[in-house]
Amino acid sequence: MPLTVQQLLNRFPGWQITDMSGGWVAMRVNFMPKISGLSNVRCGETLEELAEHLQAEIRHQKSRQPAVGR
Repeated sequence: MPLTVQQLLNRFPGWQITDMSGGWVAMRVNFMPKISGLSNVRCGETLEELAEHLQAEIRHQKSRQPAVGR
């Protein structure tokens, strides 16, 4: 069963998702500073591809956060 926009919005809060010229664009609701190394916009040809890119962004974001309790 293909992904829906609503499923992506539920899975990736903090992102707006828009259909753009035959593909999909996700933009952060609250932009990250350029020096953060994180993306404010991610794209995909399909919603499935966009979900993969957003998941990669989440992994990258988590890897940049300081370890808690150290």
